[in-house]
Formats: sequence, C-alpha cells, structure tokens
Amino acid sequence: MKNLRSLSLIRRSITQCFLTKRCLTFSFLWLAAIVTTNATSAQEINSEDRIGSNKGFDMCEDFRFKRISKLVNEEKLSQQQGFNIWKRIKSNEEAVKVLFDKAVAAKELTQDQAARLLPLLNMKMQYFDSQHGRFGRAKELQEGQFQAGEVSAENRAAFYTRLIAANERGDMYDFDVASMMKQLYAGFDPESASLEEVATYRGAMNPRIAQSGSQERVLQMARMERAGRGADRAGATRGDRAGYGSAELKIAEPADWIKELEQPIYSGPQPGEKALAFGAINLRGDQAGQEIDPISLAGDKLQLIIFVNEARTFGRFLGFLQRQLLAIEANSKYRWTMSVIVCTDDANEAEKSFAVLDQRYPKELLFCLSKDGSAGPPAYGLDKNITATVIVAKDGKVLHNLPYVSNAFYSQPHILGAIADAMDVDHIGLRKLLSNTPGDAAAAAKNGRKQRSRENQ
Repeated sequence: MKNLRSLSLIRRSITQCFLTKRCLTFSFLWLAAIVTTNATSAQEINSEDRIGSNKGFDMCEDFRFKRISKLVNEEKLSQQQGFNIWKRIKSNEEAVKVLFDKAVAAKELTQDQAARLLPLLNMKMQYFDSQHGRFGRAKELQEGQFQAGEVSAENRAAFYTRLIAANERGDMYDFDVASMMKQLYAGFDPESASLEEVATYRGAMNPRIAQSGSQERVLQMARMERAGRGADRAGATRGDRAGYGSAELKIAEPADWIKELEQPIYSGPQPGEKALAFGAINLRGDQAGQEIDPISLAGDKLQLIIFVNEARTFGRFLGFLQRQLLAIEANSKYRWTMSVIVCTDDANEAEKSFAVLDQRYPKELLFCLSKDGSAGPPAYGLDKNITATVIVAKDGKVLHNLPYVSNAFYSQPHILGAIADAMDVDHIGLRKLLSNTPGDAAAAAKNGRKQRSRENQ
C-alpha cells in the first residue's frame, strides 16, 4: 500500500507540473529511489544462512554459491528467489509436479511411482551435526517405499537428469533430489556394483557433484577405497592389517599421461622451451603481498611449477607433494622448488580460499597469485579453460608439461615420473628417495597409525 500511495503522489506531481522537464526529472528520481529501496529490502544471499554450508571449505559449495549469485546478478532470479534457493527453504512443488508429468510421459516413471515420490517434498528435514556444520539427511518415505530394481538403471539416469536440471534452476533443493534418488536406488549394493556404478550412485546422493563436474573425483575416490579394502583383505590373510597406503607407491611415465588425453592440449611452454621469468604476488610468509618471480627465486634448483585456476584446487594434495620433494632433498643431492600459481580474476576470493589451506602446507611451498588474472603470465600461453598446467623444469628449460582437465589430480604417478626423469633416476631409485613419504591423506593416516602403534608397544 505504501508503494501504491507513493506512485499516486508521483502521478499527481507530474500532472500538476504539466510534464515540465524539472518535474519529470524529480519524478523519475523518486521512482528510482522507491525501486532501489524495494530491491535492497530483499534478503541478501549469505553463505552462513544455509544449513550445511561449507562455503570456503568445499569446492562444490563455492561453485553452487557462485552459480546462484550469478543468476541473481544476471536478473534471471530475484534476490529473494536466490536467497530462498541458497538456503533451500522449499522446493517448488508445482514445478516438480510438471517435471513428474514429463517423466511419466517419457515412461521414466509410472504415474503410481510419481505419486509415491511426491510426499517427500513436504516432509520435514532431519539433520546431523559435524565439525564442518549442520547437514541434512535424505528423507525417508513412511509408506510406498520403492523396491530393488523397480526402476531400471536407464530410466533412473534419465529421471536424474531432470532432477539435476530442476536443481540448477532452483526449482528443487538438494536434499529433495537426493531423497528421491535414494528411493530409486533401493537395494543398491556398493560392494557388488562396478566402480562406475558406485560413483554414479554417490553422485545421485549429492547433486552438487554433477553441477561442479566432480564425477571423476568421486570415481577416483571409489577406486582408492576399493583398493584399500583389497589391501585390507590381503593383509588379513598375511596376519597383517596393511590397509590402503601400504601398497607400493605408483610411479608412471609422464608421456603416458599425454597419451591418455582424448585430444592434444597445449597449455604453457612445451618441453625444450625456456621457462621464462614472470611476476606473481606472494600469498605466504613475511613477503605476503609482494611481487616476486618464482623462476628467478628457484635459481639453479629443479622446478615444479603448477598453474591452477582455483586456490583450493586439489586441496591437501599439494602439501603431500611438497613433502615428497622435501624427502627427496633430505635423502639426495637434488634440490627442488615447488610453486603454485593461482590464475584468477577474483583475487579476493583466491586469498580467502587459500587461507583455509595455508596451515596445511609446508612453509617451503611457494603459493602465489598471478598478476595477469585468469589468463596467467602472457608469455606462457596457458589454456585458462583447463584445471591445471603442471610444469617440470631443469636448467631453465621445460622438461615435462602435464595439462589436467579435471580435479582428479591427487593421483600423481605421472608427476612423480616427471620428477624422477628430471633427476635421471629410475622409479625404484625414486621410491628409495621418497622413503615411504605419503602422497595422499589415506597413506598418511596409515603411517600415523603405524607410528602410534610402535610408540605404544
């Protein structure tokens, strides 16, 4: 009513002034003020307002926050709609009914199955608390539960595609998607399923995996876990619970990584080309905020240079890789320097994201922000559309260049192979230099358990 009265006053003022330029200007300014007031009265999107928010900790969460904010900025969603979607207040029941009608028409679901799923939307959420916040659980039907094999894998996949699209539009919130998919996966046995099926199942339980393109990462984790269970069983047979991380560290030829790519990717200087100097902003230590040249700082050391487009890309893995280089230095004459360069147009976000991981990295790891935004150093010709470019340099020249297009980066055999080549040692020799230094969190945890066991004996 207040807005209607304001608009009425505007019209009366315009009439009384006979549409003079002065009155028109005043009227438009008044109207603009009203519109601005209404816009700012809408609820602002705040990462802390959402149950289970891991923003600043979880890369998928950061992705989702940016996507919703972008839809609001592009005026595809109102600010209030964006807030409601972010906070997951409620799915749009009418939009979901339309989605169900389309799924039934496409014979992905029967009418009865759609009717049995619909009550999930209005069920209350159940939550659990963890060290990273409060999270929701998938809802469970009180009656009409689905039976194993009731919906074929093909129809399940097609229906999930619809749910993901609805989730991206903001019509459905994550836990409703997961709750419905849990019903469609009734009877699923991860132990007997293939690794690909396990990864698909886990993706269905978390829509953000599909939205952030993290499927390959989930598949890699499934491989690691299954390998660990296999090692556990083998260890039990020997009377030694070896577990994941006890198997021989895998090292691969870097050339094999290039062969595995679907098509050649050229990002950064290629083998044989010079590793040129470039400027970057240091994010760590006493020199934080100062411009440095990672190439010049390395001097005559062997260099491992990693260009990434997100400060949180690969997370803790970079710390493990740095520790492996420190082990090599401690056990040999070889000296290494490792630098990570974040290439992004959002410097503030990069610094904030890095702060979460700073304490996890050895102080020897050089972490910088590119001066030249997402394109990186102009002389390097980086492909900003890929996740990372890993360069191993020796005597001022590039020895190996490994482009990474996904986040499945903490499987590092090919990087270790490039490191071995730079030192002219074979893979057996490199394993000796690494001296059982873990390359991942699982192996580190295993080593820690062994150490504590020895101390308690």
